[in-house]
Amino acid sequence: MSSARRRSTTPCVPCCACVGIGSAPPALGTPRPGIARMLQYHMPTTDSSRDRGAMVQCRNCRSAGLSPLYDFGELPLGGYLLPTAALARQAPRFVNALAICGACGLVQQASDSAREALVEFVYSNYQPTYSMSAAVRAYQESLLDAAVKLSGVQTGDAVIEIGSNDGYVLGLLKQRSLAPVGFDPSIDPALARSGVRTFREYFGAASARRFAGTHGTVKLVISRHTLEHAFEPVDFVEGIAAVLAPDGVAVLEVPYLQLQMMNNQFQSMSVQHVCFFTLSALSNMFGRVGLRVRDAWFCQMDGGSVVVCADQRRPAGAEGERAAQIESVEQLLRLHDAAGFGQFFADVARQRAQIRALMTEYARMGRRIVAYGAGGKGQALLNLLGLDTHLIPYVIDDTPGYMGKYVPGVGTEVVARDDPRAGDASMVLITAPTHIREIVQRDRETRGKDRLYVATAPRFHIVET
Repeated sequence: MSSARRRSTTPCVPCCACVGIGSAPPALGTPRPGIARMLQYHMPTTDSSRDRGAMVQCRNCRSAGLSPLYDFGELPLGGYLLPTAALARQAPRFVNALAICGACGLVQQASDSAREALVEFVYSNYQPTYSMSAAVRAYQESLLDAAVKLSGVQTGDAVIEIGSNDGYVLGLLKQRSLAPVGFDPSIDPALARSGVRTFREYFGAASARRFAGTHGTVKLVISRHTLEHAFEPVDFVEGIAAVLAPDGVAVLEVPYLQLQMMNNQFQSMSVQHVCFFTLSALSNMFGRVGLRVRDAWFCQMDGGSVVVCADQRRPAGAEGERAAQIESVEQLLRLHDAAGFGQFFADVARQRAQIRALMTEYARMGRRIVAYGAGGKGQALLNLLGLDTHLIPYVIDDTPGYMGKYVPGVGTEVVARDDPRAGDASMVLITAPTHIREIVQRDRETRGKDRLYVATAPRFHIVET
């Protein structure tokens, strides 16, 4: 990329050589992009600016003519916090509109306007927090045990994890006497110092071939909640095919579109999520690189996910029986075309208006509201509902390093749960639906009393305590 291109304030249109999933972040020790650089990524809210980032081809099959599903409007990115409320309110906003491909059924962002900002700033600067929940840690261990059993890996075998986050799973692999390998653009250098082989880069076909050429193929590739962030998803799965041994297996978990809809997870349909998967769309994508889905099962973690086991396509090529049954149900639900989504997005539009109206009326009566959960989903929910500091002045979070920072867009300050400024609120909006019970318990222990707890999933409701 030329220096002139790097200085441009116009978001990049699709260009995998420039800022695609295969592009590498700065080398270790290179200063990360600063806040001022992030604020340069501004997408004016005009029709012409929408056209500049518009996708003209499907990210999977390259068919033209995506059909629109729903337009959430312009929203800020999530996954990062800003040092002042003023900067947070100035955070750049990007098109967040969904479309579906009529040829392969992949639901995807209709615009790539946020691509450069996500790749250069957010994904290379995020603070890993995912494994801090006891429930998540327990789930990751059980999923890893299943993956190890499926693959048949033995002591000393290399296992690749794509999207290593805080390194928790890499540590589990090491405990099991396996040789973990992590790919992540924001991986903690301390993992390398602990003896874990890490690659601080985006995973794709090029990086996978480099690895395979030097270190050989592996019998197990694992990845949780990473593929949905890939701007070039076929390049991502092509990388898996390149690094997977002939008898190897890849175990991937991604948000499952139908469960996300059933669980009212519209806050997950944010700019950071580029693709939204049915099993049929995943099978189509894997098939393009010579992989087949041999099994799949569901998980209610993170609002509803599907775990997919893929391997090298056998001559018979048939999918596993359970996977085939799931795809049959998807066809009945019409999840392959726009008609299957109309009711859901009509409900989303109504909820966005109704929840904001309820919060406005509650605040008008002189009652205070706080939110609990400042992660990416929480940030998305506050912005999607327009719940700025006039309605919710503080958001509680337990993540070290979050306190005293501000949510992009709404400008809400993040505070600790024992902060007295959040103590006199009578309502708590829980923005992390996976952790409702944990959050209520923590807040009770801190306050010594109950408050009114509400959540938006699976529908807006009062949490029974």
